[in-house]
Amino acid sequence: MDAERCWVVIPAAGVGRRFGRAHPKQYTKLKERTLLDHCLSTFLSWSKTHKIIVALSASDLQFADSEFANHPKVVKVIGGAERVNSVSNALEYIGSQEGDNDWVMVHDAARPLIQSRDIDTLWSAHTGYEAAILARPISDTIKRVGRAGVVEETVSREGLWVAQTPQMTRIKDLYSAIRAGLDAGYGITDEASALEAQGLEVGLVEGPAYNIKVTLPDDIHLANLWLEWQQ
Repeated sequence: MDAERCWVVIPAAGVGRRFGRAHPKQYTKLKERTLLDHCLSTFLSWSKTHKIIVALSASDLQFADSEFANHPKVVKVIGGAERVNSVSNALEYIGSQEGDNDWVMVHDAARPLIQSRDIDTLWSAHTGYEAAILARPISDTIKRVGRAGVVEETVSREGLWVAQTPQMTRIKDLYSAIRAGLDAGYGITDEASALEAQGLEVGLVEGPAYNIKVTLPDDIHLANLWLEWQQ
């Protein structure tokens, strides 16, 4: 088996409560293409993508309208209650396809502006680390706020980075780390946090400023500006 195969997992089962729209945010349009389809298009154009596993809500009716719903490299699985459960379900599917020793990149469906060159940059780290993620150093001043919105302290930003996706590691390592974290009741906010808790080395690869996560409605305007710049 080719030990250098790379699968892609895109958890897309969320309902986007903070986004405040009638539909899940992954189906919000950005220049006539949904956020999710932007992600799928980029990873399908990346030469090393073996298959893309999209974890969807059991009640999802919108993915059928995706440009890539019937693409031979796109596989649908049922997601879970939380992002981590969706990723776990996708990894279980990959394991059923004898992919345990392969690599996987997990990417947020709400980060539509990732480019193939950024994915290449991350992939280049797979020979040097047990896992690697895209991230950016924090440049803003950070405040810790207590009750009633009162600042408690200014936090040093030295050594602080903001995690992005994709996040990459071996499939067997990520699956076992997630299961251990869930069993122990850890709060798993991203794949790196699960891996770190199990003592795996996670390397940081500086990601681009345009790899933003669409979380609130105003983020769409910023994403449009970055997309125009890319084009």
